Amino acid sequence: MSVIKVEAFLRLLAFVALFVAAIVMVLDEQTKVIFGFYKQKATYKLATIARMYVYVHFISAGYSLIQFVRCLAFTNHKEDQLTSSHRFQMWTYFSIDQVIVYMVFATNCAISEMAFLALSGSQVFQWLKLCSKFTRFCVLIGGAILFGFIAFLLLALISAISTFNLFRWYSPNLFCLKKPKKIGTIAPSR
Repeated sequence: MSVIKVEAFLRLLAFVALFVAAIVMVLDEQTKVIFGFYKQKATYKLATIARMYVYVHFISAGYSLIQFVRCLAFTNHKEDQLTSSHRFQMWTYFSIDQVIVYMVFATNCAISEMAFLALSGSQVFQWLKLCSKFTRFCVLIGGAILFGFIAFLLLALISAISTFNLFRWYSPNLFCLKKPKKIGTIAPSR
């Protein structure tokens, strides 16, 4: 199996994981009656980081889908020369892949911290344990976080492939062609 086919498969899996994580977060809501008369609705819109999580995951899913289509388009394409336009494309893919991986990781870590505070509360800040009241909401948030971390691992693998695809053109076999074959030999003394 070629590298581009593996990359396409991983990008498809990452798209699915990112999309599922974002959709679960968006559709997750629960309403409870508190103190017998007050209705409280738990939704992702209550926390800014949850909104950022949704935005980042939808943007990352869209990018993964676009890159998946690119991989499918170039599955049978053989390229032995790296032209300047290809070099620019490779650097662009590499840079965007790195940004996407770090953004997904950062939002997953932040939403995990928010979920931990909702689960355990905080005596210092006088925050209540919300998961005791909104159990289904918290379980679905946990599922979204799980899919988010699966997507992060897939994106990290994709980023490694992107790094390989870029830096293989800078290998010593191509870069050092004009250097002598016997490096490190001592010249005979006169």
